[in-house]
Amino acid sequence: MSWAEGRAARAWPSLRALILTAVLLAQIADAIPLPELHEKDLRHPVAKAELKRWTRTLNGWGLPITEAELAARGLAVGNVATRARQAVLRPWRPFRTLTGTGQSWGLFAFPESHVGRLVIRARAADGDWEELFRAPEDGDGGLLSQRLHFRRVRGIYDDACDRPRPGPLWRRFSRWVAREVFEERPELDEVEVRIDLEHVVPPGRGEPDPPRVYHARLELRQERDAMPTLDDPPEGAP
Repeated sequence: MSWAEGRAARAWPSLRALILTAVLLAQIADAIPLPELHEKDLRHPVAKAELKRWTRTLNGWGLPITEAELAARGLAVGNVATRARQAVLRPWRPFRTLTGTGQSWGLFAFPESHVGRLVIRARAADGDWEELFRAPEDGDGGLLSQRLHFRRVRGIYDDACDRPRPGPLWRRFSRWVAREVFEERPELDEVEVRIDLEHVVPPGRGEPDPPRVYHARLELRQERDAMPTLDDPPEGAP
């Protein structure tokens, strides 16, 4: 080993520690639970109810404040928190994009009144629909069920619940699910992959609304050859 190689070998542990420290600091800045709030959040029915409730509570404590004033203060704090986070993370953006080390986190601005559940069902050409999977149930314990519960795969359909248009990743995920079903169940000809939005209400607040079907995709066996194979699952699957 040359002198230069020996020096590089001795310097590498320190350089590696410096890189890991930088990545961790960026992740901490991204994950710290800052109170970010935006105007679109306040338009949600649950947010409006929470704003009304907190206004009454603060008034009851002797703090004279209106709903509009409380909303304005919340937005002001949220804007400061958002700008502060963006200012810290902006210099790291190229590095995080290059290395794929980005990991955003966020707290819920308000409780969500509708929760999405992945539903997979299938049928033969002239048969009735058979439900194969409904999150968060365990399914039949087979390969498909195991993969659907894997955290990185679960993130695909969890993320689709919050998007008006889930995009090509949801389409690829649905076709991959259908391919697995068709491989395991030769008698089935159609697979439906969808999200059921289920209404959640607190106890004593009335009956929930019926579930709404969201992002439903129908996959056909005759299109199986164009679907991702078992050897090419969604990124991150076990």
